[in-house]
Order: sequence, then C-alpha cells, then structure tokens
Amino acid sequence: MIHPEFIDQRSGPVGRVVTSEEYPATAHEFYFWTAETEAARRLDIGHIVAAESEDATAIAVLDDPRRYSDLESFLDDFYAYDGDPALEALSERVEILVWCARVLDTCHRDPGRKSRRPVRSGPVYFATRRAIEFALGVEDFSGRRIPLLLHENGNEVDGDPQRTPLYVDEDYLLGPEAGHLNITGMSGLSTKTSHALFTIASIFQNVPDKKVAALMFNVKGADLLFLDKPVEPPQDAPDLAARYERAGQGGLSEEERRMYRALGLEERPFENFRVFAPLRYGVRGEVGTLDAASVSAGELNTLRNTPAESGCVYPIVWELGDVLPYAGRIFDPADYDDKFRGFVEELKARDIRTMADYEGLMREIEDYVQDAEDDGKTVSAWHGHHLATIRKAYNRFSGLPSKCAGLLVHGRVDYGGLPRVEAPFEDREMRVVDISQLSGVPQDLIVTSVIGRIWEMAEQGKLGVDKLIIFVDELNKYAPSGAKSSPLKETLVDISARGRHLNLTLFGAQQFRSKVDDEVVGNAATSLYGRIGDEEITNASYRSFSQTTREELLSLEKGRLLLRHAHYAVPVFGRFPRPPVLMGRQGTDIFGSRNLDIAEEVQATIRSLGHTPPSLPEVRALVEGVPKEKVIEELNRVRASFRNGMRGDPYRVLKRELGGGARRYDGRGSRILRGIDRLEG
Repeated sequence: MIHPEFIDQRSGPVGRVVTSEEYPATAHEFYFWTAETEAARRLDIGHIVAAESEDATAIAVLDDPRRYSDLESFLDDFYAYDGDPALEALSERVEILVWCARVLDTCHRDPGRKSRRPVRSGPVYFATRRAIEFALGVEDFSGRRIPLLLHENGNEVDGDPQRTPLYVDEDYLLGPEAGHLNITGMSGLSTKTSHALFTIASIFQNVPDKKVAALMFNVKGADLLFLDKPVEPPQDAPDLAARYERAGQGGLSEEERRMYRALGLEERPFENFRVFAPLRYGVRGEVGTLDAASVSAGELNTLRNTPAESGCVYPIVWELGDVLPYAGRIFDPADYDDKFRGFVEELKARDIRTMADYEGLMREIEDYVQDAEDDGKTVSAWHGHHLATIRKAYNRFSGLPSKCAGLLVHGRVDYGGLPRVEAPFEDREMRVVDISQLSGVPQDLIVTSVIGRIWEMAEQGKLGVDKLIIFVDELNKYAPSGAKSSPLKETLVDISARGRHLNLTLFGAQQFRSKVDDEVVGNAATSLYGRIGDEEITNASYRSFSQTTREELLSLEKGRLLLRHAHYAVPVFGRFPRPPVLMGRQGTDIFGSRNLDIAEEVQATIRSLGHTPPSLPEVRALVEGVPKEKVIEELNRVRASFRNGMRGDPYRVLKRELGGGARRYDGRGSRILRGIDRLEG
C-alpha cells in the first residue's frame, strides 16, 4: 500500500475498480463496483474515496451511480415474471452498483513527482481526512486556510461521519493571486446571505495578520441589522433570555455546535458593527445646516430604530452636490438630453452644493431675465443655456426631494466627528448599508454612490484596512449580462478585474448566475452553488457539471452547497452551520420596541453607551407617570450628546432631564444640548 495514511482501513474496501472497453479508467475518472458491506452501503454522491495506480494514490469524488444486471432489455425481466410483479422469483438476479469517481488529485510515491496515470484494478477505500486535505491542495496554499464548508464522508468516526473542513486559499479568495466569491441559488432556499456572513466570520477569525473589514447592503427587511447580536440566548440577562424564548430563538443545535468545532471556529457575533441608513422622507425640513449627530434612529428609514439599539446606527444624508453626479440615473433618460445635462454641468462648475444654493441661482437667473425685460430687451438664454432648458430643469429639480426619498436635505450637512458610510474602515468592522425600506431610484443611488466612493478610496490606498470585502446581493440587477452599461456595472466589472490588486474583494450573490456579466462571474476564483431551478440549470453556465451533479443541484437542502475553488480539480459538496448572529425578523422580535417596555428601553440605551444601568425597579420608578414619547425624546438627546463627546454618567443626565416635569422641550432649551455648546466653545 503506497499511502496507508490516505486509506480508511477500518471501514475496509468498499468496492473494486472495474474497467471495460466502454468505460476505461482515465487520468481524470474511474469506475468501481461496490461491496455488499455496511460501509459500502453508506456510499453517496459527493463522498470521497481513494484507489491506487502505479506508484501513486488517486483521491476522487463520487458521481453518477448506476445499478447493473445481466439483462439485455427490460422485456427479459417482464417475461421472466410473466408480467406479474407479485410473482416470486425462483432465484434472485445478481445486480451490482457501479460508481463513477472523478479524480481530485493524485499523490505519487515520490513527493517530487506529479502523477496523472489512471488507477489500476484493485480495492477502493474511503479517503481519510488527510487524503482529502491533500487532494484539495491545502499543502500548496500560499495563504492561510479559510474554512468555507464541512465535508462529510461515509466512513464514520465514533458513530459520526468523518468530517473535513473544505478550506480555500486566502490568497485566492482575498487576493493577490486571484480573488472574489460568487454564490448562486434560488431565493430563500440556498442560504446565500447566510453563507456570505459565515464566510466573513471565518475570514475575520482566520486572518490575524491582516486588517480585514466588510461592507454589506441590507436589501431584505431586518436580515443584516442585528449582526452584533449572538444567536445564543444570553445566560447573564434573564429578561433578555426570556425575549429570545418568546421569539422562538433557541440558539444553535448541538449538531451545529459540533460543526463549528470541526471547522475550528468560534460562535461569536460581529463586535465592531455599524449600520448606515437614510432619513425618512419629510422628517427633517431644516433650511440651514443639519447636525447629523442630532438625528435619532427613529428618524431613519431602518428597522433598527429604537434608542436602546441605535448606538451603532448612523445617518446617510446628502446635499444637492452629492446628488448632481447621478442626475443621469435620477431623471428619465428620454428627458435628460444634452441640453439638460449641460445645465447640470453648469451647476457643478458653479459649486452649487445645496438646494438653497440652487434656489438662489434660480432667483439670480429670474432677476437677470426681468432686468433685461425692463430695459426692453428680449432674452432667450442665460450663459448659453436656453431659458426653456432652465425652466425644464426647474420643474424637474422641484421633484428631487421626493425622488431621493429622504436622502436629500435642503441645506448643508454637518457630520462633525460622526462616522460616515464612505469613510475609511476599521479592522474587523462589519458595515451594513440599510436600503431595505427603499426601492427604485434612491436604492440604486445609494449602492452606486457607496461602491463608487469605496472604489476611489481603494485606488488612492485609503481604505484603512489591508483587505475589504464588498457583498452585493441581486448581482444580476446591478451587473446584468449583455451590452447595457451603467456606472455601477462598470465599477463592479473593474472591481472583479482589478480589485484584488487594490485590496478589494467582491462577494456577489444572485439567483441566476447566467444573467450576471461574464467578467464578474468569470473573475471569481471561488464559486458556491445552492439549490438551482431547472430553468437556470439548463443554461450553458453549468455545462461543465455532470448530469448527476446538475440533478443534485435541483434538490439540495438548505445549508448544503457545491464548492468550486481555484485549487480544486473537481467541485465538492459540503455543509455549513447557521451564522453565529441573529438574522431576519428574530432581531426585531427580540430587540424591537414593541417587545420592550420603556424601562427596559432605558436600561438597554444606558448599556449601549458603555455604562451599567440601575436595576429595573429603579428605572421604572423614574419613568413612572412620564409620557413614553418624552422619555424616548430625552433618550435620543442623551445618545446625541454622548456621540458629540459629552462625558459622565448618561443615566444621571437622563434623570436630571426627566426631572423637569411636564414642560415641553424644543431642543434649544435642553440642558444636554447646552452642555454640548459649552464643550464645543
């Protein structure tokens, strides 16, 4: 035996290599019939076996099982039973089960040689974990090992299937050798977002020598809004654990915990977590400067909107100058002609930053026309722009605030020291841009703007981290196949082609891989496939898969995926556990305001500001008789004050403010905000 450590001898031989004129063994596949043993009965599609050739051991993935008998046609069997299926046979006909095995890799006796010779007739065994790791090219990885899935083989260890992490090479996932990850599958069944989160968590835990961060776009409800919350109910907070129980969130199963242990990963949420969301339309009408730090989570278009959970939530607010570069995506293409475009370029050249600046320029043009008419002159243009074009622009710009759905404010925006969505990243930061409550133009604007600015930062070397992962769901929407182009599609194509050299990695997901631009999917060195619909599987994108593999993809259960990687000669099936974070409606069910009384909300807010709150009875005594709206108003002010640099005990500040009785607060009279003014002065 050439490589005894590659062969599971405890299970014994599970079959024997067979060759024939019709089915010869080749360098890339061979066939074997199975034994009538308990171990052989556990063989299944995707399992990995080992067999020997001259001076080498081949490790191969099982595919295309077929059962044979000596019948020449179906009629022979029909006549043998006289057409009666209930008739007992005089003797049992011999049948054999034959598997096709597709070679992952071959290990030669001489470590310095590579073997591609077909296997010879002989026994076939289950492959050991060491054999599988060798066949996946782990020894040739230039970067660190990143576990993406867990392979389960048919040979058992202490009653459980032999489990081997399916590693990918860091340098071929994040660059510089290759890069990018693409995930395909039916919506809701292939767990694309769940695996993207699992992969990012795996990267964060397994690349200690690099600063790594991630940017994700939340497009479905509260899917990605509570990634800082553990999936496990807390043991030290009984009231919170009770809310977990009421929401039906029982944590990971014992099986999932075993999977985490086998993968060498810890079950912990993302600690450095930030959410960015736009304003809700119509909540802020300031004519002057908007102080972004004063915006409460309740004013943002996001489902993470309670004061208690808003410590990591920040606004996305635009001035007109931020919108003008995307005028071509806002206005109807048929409407946005060369003349209209020329006037927009005039606004940009004059550095028109706000709607107030724009309105001032419109008054200036109106005065210019009026003065000319008073002098008896006829004016048809201003600075080369026809008055009809200017009137058209005026009409279209009047609808901009509603088109931008809360993104655009009238005046300037002062962020101060507040984190911004396009700012450099911190190590292990998970940044989520929440666009789930938007649709159409504003959603498209945010994705285009954020990715475009991140790409500019990458080109300038200002990302703040060594590697940044950008996750884009519904990739077929943003980078569709075909000749149709857009600024966002061009940026995504650039990232897929050059991003790995600029420390950017694109994680893309879609239901239809065949409808994504070829350059984007073609540049992904790692691809995952979940359950796929039959209308998609017939596309030429899947022609390299065997018929059996394609049929398997039609019925994959949740949590099971097919993995292709630059180091793998053959794609391999594997499973993964749920991500170690809250996803979907569980977050709002547990941490939403409807599940907290006002005293619990006060406690959670104080805790989110890094302080230990008083007991629940003491807080209930404080808020008793105070309208809930007033308590929330003051909680928002406390949060804004501490974001602006105020120090001290937030509970004492809140207690002082609530002691003011029933008087109304307009912000300017708040002692908290006066304290900010003193700090700034």
